Amino acid sequence: MTLTNPSRLIEKYADELGPRLLILNPMADGLIPQLQRQGMTVTALTHDYLVHRHLKELQVGDLHFGCDLTTDLPEVDAAIMVLPGAKALATHLLQWLAARLPEGTPCFLVGDNKGGIKSAPKLMKAHFDPVSKYATGAHCQMLMGISRSAAQPELTATAAYRAGDPAVEVCALPGVFSQGELDAGTALLLEHLPELKGRILDFGCGAGIIGTAIKARAPQTQVEMVDINAFALTCSQATLAANGLEARVYPSDGFSDVEGEFDLIISNPPFHHAGKQTFATAEAFIAGARKHLKPGGQLLFVANHHLPYGDALEKAFGRVNIAAQDKKFKIYSDHRT
Repeated sequence: MTLTNPSRLIEKYADELGPRLLILNPMADGLIPQLQRQGMTVTALTHDYLVHRHLKELQVGDLHFGCDLTTDLPEVDAAIMVLPGAKALATHLLQWLAARLPEGTPCFLVGDNKGGIKSAPKLMKAHFDPVSKYATGAHCQMLMGISRSAAQPELTATAAYRAGDPAVEVCALPGVFSQGELDAGTALLLEHLPELKGRILDFGCGAGIIGTAIKARAPQTQVEMVDINAFALTCSQATLAANGLEARVYPSDGFSDVEGEFDLIISNPPFHHAGKQTFATAEAFIAGARKHLKPGGQLLFVANHHLPYGDALEKAFGRVNIAAQDKKFKIYSDHRT
C-alpha cells in the first residue's frame, strides 16, 4: 500500500526509534500494519474518524478515537506525532503528549515541508527540550525532542460568541471550524432556514452552530449532528449543553454511521480534509443525502460561489436549485420527489 510522505519518512527511520511506539495523529495509510509486520508494537491515537475507520479495516489492534483519551498509555520507547494543519490544534496535541508521557521520553514530530513543519520547533520547545532536526526526506522533516513535565491541557469548550435567532451560545475548541466567530456562510444559511419539523441531520456539525440553532428554534424536532472530527463532536456537545439543549451527536465518515431517513439534511459542508482542498466529501454528501431523505424531504446547504457542485446536484436530483445567494455564497436547496 502506498504510504503518504510523512509515513514514508517515519518508516525509513522507524528501526532507530525503538520497538514500542505511540503514534499520535497517524495518516490513513499502511504504515502501522507495516511496522507491526516488522515486529513493532504500535499504539495509535486519532481524532479523525476517517483515519480510525481506515486503520480499523487494516486490523490495527491498539487503536483509539477521540480527543480526551483518558486510558492509561502503555510503556513506549518513543512517541511520534504527525503535525496537523491547524496551529492551535498542534499546540494542544503537543501539550497533551508531553502531559501523558513519562518525563524524558523521546518524541518525534513529522510534517510536510509545506505544512508548517519549518516553524514547528517553536511549538515543540514549549514542552520538549532539547529540540532538533532529526531527519529529512519525502518532502518532510522529522524533529526530535525530549518530553518535560507538562500539565494536562484543558478540554473545556467555552462559550465564544452568540449566533442565530434566537441567539445561542457557541463553544470553541482548537482546530474546529468556525472557532471564535460565526462564518458568513453559516450566517446566511441560518437566515434562510425552512419550516423545521421531524427528523433533522446537521452534517459536518463543527462547533454545533446549525444543529443547536435549529433545536433552539424548533425544540420539537429530532436533531442529529455528525462530524468526522472528535474535537468538533466534543465542541457540539458543549454548545448544546451551554444552551440547555439535547441532540444526538456522533461520529460519521460521510454517511457511514447514519441510519434511516430525514425530513431535512442541512450543512455547511467541508471541502478540506487534512489541510487539503477536496470536493469528494461534499460530492459524496450530496449523493448520500438524496438516499437519506424521506419522500418530500429537503436538502439545504451553503457553499462558496466558485465551488462546482452543480454536476453532483444534477446527478442526484436532476436539477440545480439556488434558494438564496449573496456576493460570496450560494444556498442550494432541493427536495426528494
